[in-house]
Amino acid sequence: MPSVIDNLYTGTSRLLTQLTAAGDLSMHSFANENLRKVLLLSAASWFETRISAAVERFANIQSNGHSGIEALVKRWAVDGMYHRYFEWRKQKPGPFYSLFGEQCGAILKSEIIGSQELKKALDDFLELGNLRNELVHENFAAYPFEKTAEEVYELFQSAEKFVVFVEGKLADAAFGRPSVGNTAIPEDFAV
Repeated sequence: MPSVIDNLYTGTSRLLTQLTAAGDLSMHSFANENLRKVLLLSAASWFETRISAAVERFANIQSNGHSGIEALVKRWAVDGMYHRYFEWRKQKPGPFYSLFGEQCGAILKSEIIGSQELKKALDDFLELGNLRNELVHENFAAYPFEKTAEEVYELFQSAEKFVVFVEGKLADAAFGRPSVGNTAIPEDFAV
């Protein structure tokens, strides 16, 4: 099923094609200039929503639905905190790995480093986030944005693999827990 970003890109592409076919090059140029910025902001915002939701789900799963822990995580680790998860300007994961503790962070880091596809997905995710910040903080209307809609969409498609990876890891009840064989055991009972 196509995501909201897939639909936005498809609609943007169709509009630009129609403007070209109609010979309205000035409107095509205007629409292209603005729609690719909207696509970038939308993709970055979509990822923020999904990563934040994954962190909340992680707290719910790992706390076995404890409302106090969920509220604490939502207030102090999610609401308004996404901008601190990564080093956007340096395009580095920064504190993201350590947010979940040393053991979980090491698992995330090693799996990403061990996969060229995930490494590229993380790099593209960080590039999108950094471009979003530049666009928003450097005067959206006048910002000289060089990427085409196609290039933004390609970054989105690649970066989504990182987001899906994080969502999957954080939704796994056994993530970061000691295990015996393949069966996860509660931390309290680990030897």
